[in-house]
Amino acid sequence: MKTRAWSSILGSTVCVAILGCSAGTSGTGGNGVKNNTGSGATGSGAQPSLGGDVGTGAMPNIGAVGTGADGGGGGPGNGCQTGGAVFVPKVPTVMLMVDRSGTMFKDGGNPWGILRDGVLEVVQQMNDDVRFGLLAVTGEQQAGMCPLLDEVAPADHNYDAVAAKYQSLVAPAKGESPGMRGLDRAAEILAADPTEGDKYVLFVTDGEQDYCDDGDFACPTDSTVFHLQTLAAKGFKTFIFGLPMTSTDAQQQARYPLILQAFADAGMGMPVAPVVPPGGQGPVQIFYNCQGVPNWAAEAAAAKTPAMQPLATYAAASGGAKVFTPDATNKDALRDEIARVLSGVKSCTFDIGGDIKVIQTLLDQAHVYVQGTEVPLDPAGTNGWHMPTPSQIELVGDACNNWRMPENTKIDWDFPCKILVPK
Repeated sequence: MKTRAWSSILGSTVCVAILGCSAGTSGTGGNGVKNNTGSGATGSGAQPSLGGDVGTGAMPNIGAVGTGADGGGGGPGNGCQTGGAVFVPKVPTVMLMVDRSGTMFKDGGNPWGILRDGVLEVVQQMNDDVRFGLLAVTGEQQAGMCPLLDEVAPADHNYDAVAAKYQSLVAPAKGESPGMRGLDRAAEILAADPTEGDKYVLFVTDGEQDYCDDGDFACPTDSTVFHLQTLAAKGFKTFIFGLPMTSTDAQQQARYPLILQAFADAGMGMPVAPVVPPGGQGPVQIFYNCQGVPNWAAEAAAAKTPAMQPLATYAAASGGAKVFTPDATNKDALRDEIARVLSGVKSCTFDIGGDIKVIQTLLDQAHVYVQGTEVPLDPAGTNGWHMPTPSQIELVGDACNNWRMPENTKIDWDFPCKILVPK
């Protein structure tokens, strides 16, 4: 696992404490300068003690090691290092899946251009902290090409590759929206990715999905919900960004918010309310509408769907997952909305680097702080911090939710020498 600090999308950075270990009786630790190049002043005393505060620039900065047994400044971070103890988050992976249908280029090449520029700013800002990939989805029925996928596999520091591919993409000839095919491919890419850390899809679209045939909306909608549920079942959650649709059809305009809600619920693994034609008989109506549609029928056969059932699983009411509907004409607003969402993928699990482990029976002597406020120890692992293994710390419950708030960017650790031992 690579060592890195978590940087927020606004440029603030997490303070990952690397702590000094000592034995002795007196001395004072240094205070690190909180910037990219700061270094702490050296304390005085017989034996090395605590180093300075970690910097808050793009990478953590360590104050020079003080001297003396338990010397050092008071407050968070007065702990111990053995063999290079570094707490590092599991880096998340985000697959950016964008609808490249013709309607995305209607208004002078927008909202495609506005979306692209906003997305790339976020990717550049978070390049050190999130493994990004790209998947652009369209299709051309007349050319017999459905789907047409342009992709960049997720990787560390992937901005250059993502930007090069994204900026090379132009308007399609007609451009359909086979989102279910893109989601199927995203599932393959994420499942094959061997890296640790949570994995997500961020799906941006501006309308209903289809099998490149402009057919009954119910069938591709059901298929897309099915593939989103499949991703969620594998642990890959999907955020839905719905840009305004360009169609002036009153029925399409009326059902579009319902479709986006179904997608968002499915993407988060929540209950999904079916979207059926007016007067339809619930989910069974999807089967009646779609049983004669070749693409839908082929998917149902491959999934071994029970007789007279839709592909997806539905409930009586929506689970209420958040649908993101940014202003597609305002690049800054769109960028900021995407940035806020991605700040929520910050990892709540931290590995201890180096050749050490923690004596878990002595955890009551350790402390964890977020923004200077102590997080309670909860050995049960329900709300607070705990250690599921001797070399891994996890924030759970409200503690994890609080850490993922965009404004919370600094985390400190205080682990005494005597609870750290070599592996």
